[in-house]
Amino acid sequence: MNSLRLPKLSEPGVAYGLIAGFPVHDSYPIEDRAKLDQLFRDDYFSWDAMRIAAASFCAMRHSGDNASVFPGPCTRYFVDGWWEYKGRQIVDRGFLLVGGSRLLHDFMQRYDRPYIVKNEEQTDTFSEFSNLSSDPDAIFVGDLQDNREILQRVYRYLRPEPIFGAYTLAAVADSFPASTLGIVGDFLNHIRQNGEKTPVWQDSIVINDERARRELRLFDHSRLKDWTTTNRPTIGSVLNMLTAGPRPPRALIDAAEARKHCREHLRVRGTVTEIEVNRRGDVILGFGPEEEVFRAVIPASCVVSRDEEWINSLKNRTLIVSGLISFYAQKPAMRILENNQVALEEV
Repeated sequence: MNSLRLPKLSEPGVAYGLIAGFPVHDSYPIEDRAKLDQLFRDDYFSWDAMRIAAASFCAMRHSGDNASVFPGPCTRYFVDGWWEYKGRQIVDRGFLLVGGSRLLHDFMQRYDRPYIVKNEEQTDTFSEFSNLSSDPDAIFVGDLQDNREILQRVYRYLRPEPIFGAYTLAAVADSFPASTLGIVGDFLNHIRQNGEKTPVWQDSIVINDERARRELRLFDHSRLKDWTTTNRPTIGSVLNMLTAGPRPPRALIDAAEARKHCREHLRVRGTVTEIEVNRRGDVILGFGPEEEVFRAVIPASCVVSRDEEWINSLKNRTLIVSGLISFYAQKPAMRILENNQVALEEV
């Protein structure tokens, strides 16, 4: 938080509002992962709608009676944390808006959830608006100076104590991911925090397993809707490839059958009976007797062709080579560009 340009929250003249972006529920299905994830998804989109509204609000210049109180745009910060609930953590994401107190109050009261406003005159106490039909309660912070300690204490009043335990402030940021992949990563990291006993934040996430595919099906974000195929790869098509299930291995045939499968990507099994180099420097591995010959061609331009020791070790070995079957000198053949296309048959 120290790297942020966050004003001193305890100073007179500094006004701000604090509101949770996630709705408050009476209970959470922490023993049912599918239901908990669906609830998180709904809460996330409530938060996302407020994020967009807060951005528009802070960018707007207000006029009229409030102009003297709030002559220009406000500043928006993101507040991340979690609540203790039956031994688990329930993710909450909120907003800290710094600006004129009257307009902040007008903005926050649109939402059906508690919020807190510190006006320009207050120093030791803040006003908590937990019930819109009653007068606000006062929160004492006169003994605190550190911004993090103030936010930790004040945010605690945004949810009822009988249901929730301690609140932990995780982070305060002044920006949100701008790229689609950044938004996806943000969603996955937070949904995986929800319902856990301890924090499980990850710098990188594997998204080609079943859990990630299920989570991304929930994540129908507006940034991901335009996934139509174009001549250029779209972010949607990239994600579809990344989250696709494991591809089954290619079909395996014997070298004698290769002639019947021209233009097919297959695995071919055979014994190397000869190794030769043509005038261009291409290495040619011959499989089987002459009438059943199949060739694996390693072009001279390929780095693999320079590994003589490895190439010579293939003589009289039974190999499985993978790739596209074509023809070379009127014989079925396969181009080998990387040594991972070649595998020794396990005995």
